Amino acid sequence: MKRRKFLKISAPLAISPLMINGLPVNTFATPSMINMACEGIEDRVLVLVQLTGGNDGINTVIPIEQYDTYRNLRPGIGLPDSGLNAYIPLDNTLPLEDQVGLHPEMTGIKNLYDQGKVNIVQSVSYDNQNRSHFKSTDLWMTGGDGTPTNFNHTTGWMGRFLNYSFPGLAGNPTQLMPDPLGIQLGNTKPSLGFHTNDEHNPGINLTGQDLSGFYNVISEIGGAPLNTVPQSDYGEELQFIMNIENSVSNYAQRITTVFNQGSNAVTYPDYDLANQLKTVARLMNGGCMTKIYLVRLGGFDTHANQVMASSPTMGNHAELMRELSESVSAFISDLEALSLSNRVLTLTFSEFGRKPIENGDLGTDHGTAAPMLLFGPAIEPGITGTNVNLVNLDGDQLASYQHDYRQVYTTVLQDWLGAGDDALTEAYFSPYIAQKLPLITSNQVVDPTCYLAAPLPVSFLSFYASATDDQEVLLEWETESEPNNDRFELERSGDGSQFEQIGEVPALGFANSGDQYEWIDRKPLPGISYYRLRQVDQDGKFSYSEIRAVELRNKQLSGLKIYPNPARYDVQLVMNSELSTEAEVKIFNTAGSLLRHLPLNLRSGFNKQSINIDELTAGNYLVQVESTTLNFIKTLPLVKQ
Repeated sequence: MKRRKFLKISAPLAISPLMINGLPVNTFATPSMINMACEGIEDRVLVLVQLTGGNDGINTVIPIEQYDTYRNLRPGIGLPDSGLNAYIPLDNTLPLEDQVGLHPEMTGIKNLYDQGKVNIVQSVSYDNQNRSHFKSTDLWMTGGDGTPTNFNHTTGWMGRFLNYSFPGLAGNPTQLMPDPLGIQLGNTKPSLGFHTNDEHNPGINLTGQDLSGFYNVISEIGGAPLNTVPQSDYGEELQFIMNIENSVSNYAQRITTVFNQGSNAVTYPDYDLANQLKTVARLMNGGCMTKIYLVRLGGFDTHANQVMASSPTMGNHAELMRELSESVSAFISDLEALSLSNRVLTLTFSEFGRKPIENGDLGTDHGTAAPMLLFGPAIEPGITGTNVNLVNLDGDQLASYQHDYRQVYTTVLQDWLGAGDDALTEAYFSPYIAQKLPLITSNQVVDPTCYLAAPLPVSFLSFYASATDDQEVLLEWETESEPNNDRFELERSGDGSQFEQIGEVPALGFANSGDQYEWIDRKPLPGISYYRLRQVDQDGKFSYSEIRAVELRNKQLSGLKIYPNPARYDVQLVMNSELSTEAEVKIFNTAGSLLRHLPLNLRSGFNKQSINIDELTAGNYLVQVESTTLNFIKTLPLVKQ
């Protein structure tokens, strides 16, 4: 029997990159964390620092016992072992064959190591290393490698893990989880790591650091694309906003709020990476519950001028090591001062290392393995693995690697974030569960009883929302199977963020088959309404469907135009109204600031209103017409000559 007999009538209830402080930031949607039962585990965060270009791991972590071989391979770029700018001996308590030196610009990381907050994972790579920047980066982001079986994954490991572990809420803020699951900063191009096959990815891309005006810009655009985008920083932001998924707007006010509520407790150095990490700390301090942050430091493709000819301790790589070390050091100090450090694990990765042998341009060419650095008080301090072998090379490359990068990610996802084996399987990391590394201190390793619970068993085949000719909204959905399913709660929102229950439909209970359902909202909200299903099982656990938006188009106001456009002194606003009513006209600049506010008395039929814009400076503006009576709001672009 189909569940259409449970048709119900609702009660009348009311209802890609962004800019943060000047940096590129991408956001990825937040699922429910209701299944994380163990106190403290649900608050843990992973911060990934991507070193793009291929970091020279051999000049980052120098094998001291092989120093003579190292200098023979690198006579021009090898770092000195004595003098004012000599490499930094890391830990003389280690066996001689495992002792390393850090680049002399990594004093901040050395201090963190001495505090027991650093683990260096030696010689990390994957089978059949692909030394193309683009493909190797894709492999790291998708959980792949150079073998035919794992070479062409089309989704990212972060996206798969997040969508599986927190199902049903990609792009759907909730009261329990109002934030995106992932946030990417430092790159206007959204990372493949967060990509999924779903309609909404589990993260967002934010560009910049100053979110204070972001919500106003998003809300005042009103969804109408600009015909002419201004040639300015805000113009670039507006163009980006118009190009990204609508789900980003669901987070706009929340991100602005937590950014404004947050603060930093230390002074950061003036670096791009430091600004990105500073933003992460501020968002967390403001209450953001995002699970994975991805930040970026570029410039590691050091084929030439990796060092200065006069001094191998100076040059491009030295500047990158200084930026990395000082930025991470400030970030860890800030988290400690904000009482957030116990929640955060930070790690670095790069698509590949560099060749052991320098080239003829004071640089290094594409290599294979490189170290990963992990930071935080929960880290098991020390060095994981042994030094790279510079004696027995495979031609001009390292002959082998010690650790697959997926061992590191598997360890971090399970022992730090609490991913169950099923979630690791979804991330394509199941072969590495038995190969986890001792990277987390024993008292911080997540107990298996606290692993993320598997998603609820109900699978939605479809969920639709559509407006009817009677100005009602019909909701229709179909399930594939319903073991342990108690009911569906219908929820509605006026802004896509704050939802309220407006109805309930009983479910099959226990069934291996699915069913079809429908429900009508007799009194939907004016304009756009957002709907979702809250599926509740017999044990009280729940998950959400995707969000569906429906716009009730009001036919009482039509033909809205503005001319001339561009204009110099006056513009004419014309429209047709089916009744006489009051409205208003607002003029905004592209930063979202309200400049003019004019009453508009509409009469039934054709209307024409002259607006003087002589006092406006030349530039791009947004003209918004709003009528509460007609439930109408429309935004038009205007260019002042």
